[in-house]
Amino acid sequence: MSKEILEQLEFEKNKRNILKQVNESKAEQITQKTHSDQKYAWEYELESYRRSKRKERFYTFGAICGILALVISMISNFDTWIRFLMQF
Repeated sequence: MSKEILEQLEFEKNKRNILKQVNESKAEQITQKTHSDQKYAWEYELESYRRSKRKERFYTFGAICGILALVISMISNFDTWIRFLMQF
């Protein structure tokens, strides 16, 4: 065999090895990406619990603000309330 044919065969062999390594690394990256995108059931439950706790705190804060607004309104109009109650 001539030297050129041997070089071409070696070149093709190296080319196949490089392509094989690239394909293996791509496959490995894909499996790592899909594994990192997956979530377990307990992670979803934890996110749901945290979301519900935030909602609960928001509703509690709103209720407290409403009660305070009512109390402030009653205090600021105390003389009106007294006149209203004296009519009975």
